Amino acid sequence: MPETLSLRTSRTFPDLPGNFHRTHSEGPERLVRENDSADLPRRPVRYLCMPGSPFTGSTLLGTLLNQHPACASIGAATGLIRRVDLSTYRCSCGKQYLECEFWESIAVRTGTLGYPVNVFQTNFWNTHLRVSHHRLVNAVLVRSLGWDPLNDARDALVGRLRRIRQAISNVGWNTWSLASAVLEKTGKAVFIDTARDHQRPKYLSQHPMLDVKVLHLIRDPRGNSASIMKHSGVDAATAARQWRHYNVEAARVRRYFPQESWMTLRYEDLCTDPAGVINQISDFLGVERVTVQQFRGVESHI
Repeated sequence: MPETLSLRTSRTFPDLPGNFHRTHSEGPERLVRENDSADLPRRPVRYLCMPGSPFTGSTLLGTLLNQHPACASIGAATGLIRRVDLSTYRCSCGKQYLECEFWESIAVRTGTLGYPVNVFQTNFWNTHLRVSHHRLVNAVLVRSLGWDPLNDARDALVGRLRRIRQAISNVGWNTWSLASAVLEKTGKAVFIDTARDHQRPKYLSQHPMLDVKVLHLIRDPRGNSASIMKHSGVDAATAARQWRHYNVEAARVRRYFPQESWMTLRYEDLCTDPAGVINQISDFLGVERVTVQQFRGVESHI
């Protein structure tokens, strides 16, 4: 990777401000208090985030990992974007999305877990952190400001606001509910979230019922920029700046995680040696290695 586009950031591992942490801190006790069900999950969900630039092959990787006997993916766990037309949109299983029994069961199960997820809505689900529909306000309050000390100062200040703390808490619990429901339905152990949101791992990292690891998938800037240009209609310079921004901000979040919870992967390595890369990811996630032949014939809902 060119040195001019270095992704190096500070390697300290700060906690989020105490006010953010207290919002999440009740964990299993909160579940017991707010739910009567005896079959509630009591252990943290093993959860993989995949932040970075769009058009890097995250959907491909998520689809591959979904075929692993221990991993389940529904694509981006932040939900359906605004332009999706639910009247015609199809689940990857081939059924109309609104008629897919898998999604119906997920909607029901998240409700019984006490944190219903609005999986039949577009413009993102309630697993996506959005404290305001005004883009600038949202950016100032919960997105990266581009400098670690400034982010830390902002977080310390914003962490005093009950509304923001509650929004972050709600996203965490809704995400836990969605992942729990999917893992129960599929009988698998690790939830794979292909959302490219570079701030998402930061806000999920200290949730007591999420055991978060991060896979930062990076594609060569030339190929990634070409894809950004093709899908977004921007020029080459803008695409290159977007590539750098997404990847620098994803790498910036690394300071919230210990070394063993972070893996950096190049898309080109996945294309060159998919079996070897899947083995590396399996080791990283702590699941059994399997052969590519064992990946065939798994139904997906992505």
